[in-house]
Amino acid sequence: MSDFNVAIVGCGVVADWHADRGYAYLKDLVRVATVCDTRRDRAEALAARIGAKPVDNLDTVLADPSIHGVDLCVPHHLHASLALKVLAAGKHVLVEKPLATTVEDGEKMVAAAAEKSLVLCMNEQYPFSEPFLRAREMIQAGEIGKLVTIRTHRVGYLHEIWMRDGWRQNAKIAGGGMLLDQGCHYTSIVRMLAGEVASVAAFTTKNRDDWAAEDTAILILKFQSGLIGEALYCWGTQTPEVGAECYVYGERGHLRINSSAPCLVLYRSDVPGGRQVIIAEPQHPPIFTLTIGNWVQAALGRQAPTYPGSQGLADLKVVMTAYRSADSGKIEHV
Repeated sequence: MSDFNVAIVGCGVVADWHADRGYAYLKDLVRVATVCDTRRDRAEALAARIGAKPVDNLDTVLADPSIHGVDLCVPHHLHASLALKVLAAGKHVLVEKPLATTVEDGEKMVAAAAEKSLVLCMNEQYPFSEPFLRAREMIQAGEIGKLVTIRTHRVGYLHEIWMRDGWRQNAKIAGGGMLLDQGCHYTSIVRMLAGEVASVAAFTTKNRDDWAAEDTAILILKFQSGLIGEALYCWGTQTPEVGAECYVYGERGHLRINSSAPCLVLYRSDVPGGRQVIIAEPQHPPIFTLTIGNWVQAALGRQAPTYPGSQGLADLKVVMTAYRSADSGKIEHV
């Protein structure tokens, strides 16, 4: 019997992922009791598949005293308004990235959770990812020497199910383009491995005719430590190979870090062949078991939240600074 009942709000692709790659493995800890979508057919389809109750109105969820937490799987422009309603109703919140579409809204969410002593968490994978956690340990242990630079990227071509409903192509709903949608996600990587970002110089452009906002962005990052790095985001190329998600370069070598195999590779001249695979295969069960499980355990008071709303807000501030820089043509401070 689970200790915690959840309602999933928003029954699109991400809700399917949460259900199949998270809650399905956590049945002793948490139960998805209700699923909610303004499109009743979607709520009914997901509910039938996972054994939950379908509803088409958030107020129904908020009025149910048996629901302890709400997992928001909705378009970006709804994150803040719905999270604030859920928190006001006294329920814990898990929200997808980005935290909000403005820093002001993100601050309101964090403040509301603190005021109510509720747990607001980001469903952010990288702080739970074994390759990235191990890379941080290796960096802190000096295994590649003093850091010289860091680079992260998200490059590819968004299509198929991710374009199905059209909201990502609508900047008013999405809150922006590629930079907001993925920038917070990958900012979590560089902050995790290299510390806080102090200033940003950014350029954005649009290449696709089926996209309203930017589909490509390049950020030059200066960290509080003085380190400089780069982030590259692009949804305009159908290339089949884009390399790893992150490269960290030190004076003695570098790390190649990825969520897919090989996951973590050390390059250093004193290892045989100059290359050592540290982690070969992705972890199992899926990482959503860790992100969702941590939120639930934190809500139950059993452990601290690994990625609370305040961390998502820090990521959002970097991304919004990048937008300011792209608009002003100047280096902007976070």
